[in-house]
Amino acid sequence: MNRLSPLIARRIDPTATAQVDVAVPFAGIDAAIWLDDLRLFATAWIGGLIFFGTLLG
Repeated sequence: MNRLSPLIARRIDPTATAQVDVAVPFAGIDAAIWLDDLRLFATAWIGGLIFFGTLLG
């Protein structure tokens, strides 16, 4: 276990099965949930660009 484990939020639907009939992106998911994930990814990506840009510059 690392220090960031408590910060990871797993959003697993207990009624979901392994077999998917029709693949519909973001079906049944509230927009606010995946927007939080997208915002975290974008922040880390931009932060990485700034960090490595200054490191290599």
